[in-house]
Amino acid sequence: MLDPNSMARNDRWAATATIAALTLLCLLLPTQNSTLDAWYYAACVRYGHELLLPHHLLYNAAGWLWVEALKAIGILADTLTALKALNTLAAGACLLLLRQLFRLLLPQKPVWPWLLVAGASFGMLRFATENEAYLPPVALSLLASSSWALFQGQPQRLWYVFGAGFWAALACLFHQIHFFWWLGLLLGTGWYASAKLRSLVLFALPALLVPGAYAAALGYWHLPLSLESLWRFVFHDYYAGTAANGISGHGLLLSVVNLGRTFVQVHGSTLALLRLYPGLLLAVALVIGLLGYAATALWRAWKNRTAAASGQQPSPVRAAFLRTHLLILGLHFLFAVSAAGNAEFMAMLPVLLALVLGVAEQWLPTRGVGAAGLALLAWNLAFGLVPANRLRFADNARLLTLIQQEPHSWFLLDNHNLVLNQLYYETGQAQPPGNVLPAPTLLVKRAGQSPARLRGWLHTQLQAGHRVFTTGLGGPQLLDRAQVVYGNQNAELLRGFRTEKVDSFPTAFGPLYLTEIR
Repeated sequence: MLDPNSMARNDRWAATATIAALTLLCLLLPTQNSTLDAWYYAACVRYGHELLLPHHLLYNAAGWLWVEALKAIGILADTLTALKALNTLAAGACLLLLRQLFRLLLPQKPVWPWLLVAGASFGMLRFATENEAYLPPVALSLLASSSWALFQGQPQRLWYVFGAGFWAALACLFHQIHFFWWLGLLLGTGWYASAKLRSLVLFALPALLVPGAYAAALGYWHLPLSLESLWRFVFHDYYAGTAANGISGHGLLLSVVNLGRTFVQVHGSTLALLRLYPGLLLAVALVIGLLGYAATALWRAWKNRTAAASGQQPSPVRAAFLRTHLLILGLHFLFAVSAAGNAEFMAMLPVLLALVLGVAEQWLPTRGVGAAGLALLAWNLAFGLVPANRLRFADNARLLTLIQQEPHSWFLLDNHNLVLNQLYYETGQAQPPGNVLPAPTLLVKRAGQSPARLRGWLHTQLQAGHRVFTTGLGGPQLLDRAQVVYGNQNAELLRGFRTEKVDSFPTAFGPLYLTEIR
């Protein structure tokens, strides 16, 4: 007969090893292909600019403190690299807090398989190796849920509900989307607390930190202290149209795709990687084998689930926690759908889904869930982390130099915001150069623009003796979100102009060409 103490000890070691291994992998494999936002936030931290951005008020400020603390102890790391490491540590904290929650709710249940599923999901690995603002607030929200779960078990200890409100409010200051986690916990408090009014007041009281912090930030931006200024500052990204786009058929399609990508890396680069490195088929075979094992284990457990679950009615604490976090999961997913299926707004779904499934479906077999987690890890390492760390999907170093050397020439670039933010990071000049514009396909979608106006503008610039370059012709054409949303009409829009390739920049998927329009 197995010793329960020995089993618990083994699970503790397995959970600790899972967290340590995933955290170490992310520290060793930071992306070398950072997003435009990652470069921008790193530039802000590097030069002390715009440390209080409205959509995630405290993220840049916390990053600046982190980098300054590293400098104070003699670690002079590159700013972008240091911020990626901070996000890796935030991912490790998320897994530690997830383990704590499982131990509170299901002290006898092995937790390492669920830690592996959550931690090996692409949404977690992606942001653990990048400078984005999504994982620190997840860790804070998990702290809030831990405190909330303790309050459900010990309702006489009112500091637990106050603590839950504090951590949930602080998460909102690191990213506004965590309002929905806060709202879910608020509604759960109102529904399940015995002393409802007192509990609601204690939970909601720390939320006063949020308007207070935003009001204090108005002075940083030299804005008047008024309700109108406060309102427009808090909802700046919504007024600018960058945070929510409404629900549409196209957005629903992207929501389904990005929900899948939150767990498994599927991208236009996947087939390209298989063509370049046929050895990756071994990783595919490994994943298929692991999924086959997981499916077999799950099928056997499914057939026996009634007998396994007999007499196992959920405790009131677990039932309250499960329903409340199922609500939180739904609120976050619906908001992501309303934001045209934004994958970044699904970053919290792996930990929430692991919590909900782990608590609700206790019949799920440990080995089956663990095998599924290993399959996720194998795939996401092979097609996500390792390529992003070892390969260059875009190499803009020479392009950045050329832009600075030719200030009177025009550059119509596929990913012009990425280039502008890299320039900002390198030079410290927050004001972008006026000669860098989007590629023709995107340029004609600007307000007041059209194909005819683009052609007229090009004729005017060429007649004035200005050179015009673009990266929008030739080169790798990987299917990504921009291709799906906007397509590529660059060649059609430039019909009638002479074009000549004048330079090329090596990438993992073939050269990117700089073409002069004449």
